[in-house]
Amino acid sequence: MVKDPLIRDLVAILLPLPGKLLPEADLEYFEECERTLEATYNAREELAEQMAETAETADTDPLLTAITEASRIIDAQEEQRRLLFAYAREHVRGRPYSFDALGRAAGKPASTVRSSIKQADIDAVAELLGRAARENATVSAEEAAFQNMRGLLDRLEHTGRKELLADGGAQLRPLLAGLHEEAVERVIARLRGDYAEVRPRPGSKLARILEDKVQE
Repeated sequence: MVKDPLIRDLVAILLPLPGKLLPEADLEYFEECERTLEATYNAREELAEQMAETAETADTDPLLTAITEASRIIDAQEEQRRLLFAYAREHVRGRPYSFDALGRAAGKPASTVRSSIKQADIDAVAELLGRAARENATVSAEEAAFQNMRGLLDRLEHTGRKELLADGGAQLRPLLAGLHEEAVERVIARLRGDYAEVRPRPGSKLARILEDKVQE
């Protein structure tokens, strides 16, 4: 038995004992609790021996090693959650799950879910499933949003377009709330690129003047 007090404390934290027994429970319940308790004690001893051996052979601090391992598990779970978010938005068959629904399931604000989804996650899920994302199968939500925004901007005069595209397209962003954050940035960047040299509204007086000049 490992007697190092630090390691004994660590295994008690990492492998807590079962909760209090229910006094009104039947015999089968007590027998099951006894088996669970015995299994926990055995697991504690096994873990304590592993930690002691690692600390001795690798000359490491058991507490710091435990924190590193816990962080690795958290990172892996966070990555898995991002993949599930990406699946729910871009790959699930049928209607995509809303950011609000995903946020409630994760105990996070919808905005956090929206900003956490990256293109790399969408691509990773596509590779795992062996199929293209929803947006690659038909017209993507991103492309549709871009075309809608272009249609909106084309109907405006120069001043209106300039105002909507100012401050990184801040006024357009609420209209793109259905896209994940990276997609929003791409749409805004494309729009700003298309309207870098502000074009007159099609059919406007200025547009006709410019068309006449081109024909001349």
